[in-house]
Amino acid sequence: MKLLSTGAALCLLAGLITAAAAEEKKASGIFSLFVENDVFAGFDGGYTNGVKFVWVSPELNSGPKPFRVAGWLEAMSRGLYLFRPKDSRRFISVSLGQNIYTPVDLERSDLIADDRPYAGIAYAGLGFHAAGRSSMETFAIEAGLIGPHSFAGDIQKFLHKLFGWMYPNGWTHQLKDEPVLGLAYDHKWKIRPGAESRRLTWDTVTHAGASLSNAVTGANIGIELRAGWNIPDDFGTSLIQAGSDSASLFEERDRRLSGRNPFGFHVFVALEGHAVLRNIFLDGNTFRDSHHVEKNPFTADLLAGLAFHTGRFKFSFAYVVQTMQFKAQNNYPVYGFLNMSLVLGN
Repeated sequence: MKLLSTGAALCLLAGLITAAAAEEKKASGIFSLFVENDVFAGFDGGYTNGVKFVWVSPELNSGPKPFRVAGWLEAMSRGLYLFRPKDSRRFISVSLGQNIYTPVDLERSDLIADDRPYAGIAYAGLGFHAAGRSSMETFAIEAGLIGPHSFAGDIQKFLHKLFGWMYPNGWTHQLKDEPVLGLAYDHKWKIRPGAESRRLTWDTVTHAGASLSNAVTGANIGIELRAGWNIPDDFGTSLIQAGSDSASLFEERDRRLSGRNPFGFHVFVALEGHAVLRNIFLDGNTFRDSHHVEKNPFTADLLAGLAFHTGRFKFSFAYVVQTMQFKAQNNYPVYGFLNMSLVLGN
């Protein structure tokens, strides 16, 4: 679904970057835009669009110009971690996002019983990150709303009508309003052969995590292999999901702010497996009757793409292929993933 054009995303990113840079002449965090959309794969239906904006703070309460936070945030950032990496630095993140899900046949106005429900979610998140040299731990809290007041249907119908795309006629059957509250945990490990050299090299990033929510409850595990020139010293690629704010965090913050971070590029391949206990977008509303389908409890994502970074900017693009998400599904879901991140400050 063509929910968000690349041009509009770039304009919005540029506007936010300019405003943030004008406010203060010092490190002011990292801004990231994530977009997932099936239009990149020439398809329209299923998980059709996801947009997420993330801001990651400067390092908390340390350094010559420490970033101070409220006492309760500082206490949480110190006390949440299970396996805090040695000599780690702490950060917080704030995120806003929206996901949209539809059946494949947008033209039909009747209830399509054997395809996934129309559904949307709008949410906000608060993340706590402890990043060391070779590992990072993340806790995240997310709250939002599923249903008509997520305005997912209104946005999709408006844009499809505006640009002359196929009008989605079935939003009267969408999931009902339901507030969402969830917790997520993620831990990443990194292996970096030749990490300090500026030459052709490779590395591996693995991760394991879990989420507990009335929206999505389950566990995931994944591995990413990257190969290229001057691979950035970060923690790899992450799709839009609970706890994914950690993908916005550049470990080598000081080097990026100095502008001495040289050009680099790499290709990457990643595989992620999911064990799903609950998925409201397939199982239907928690406390009210609604359209639902029988989900598959074990799924996987395969993604392959390329990325480059120069100075303070990093860009990634990938194609994502998923296994079947529910029993009656006929086609493997395919969509595109785009991420742009920029270190803010002078």
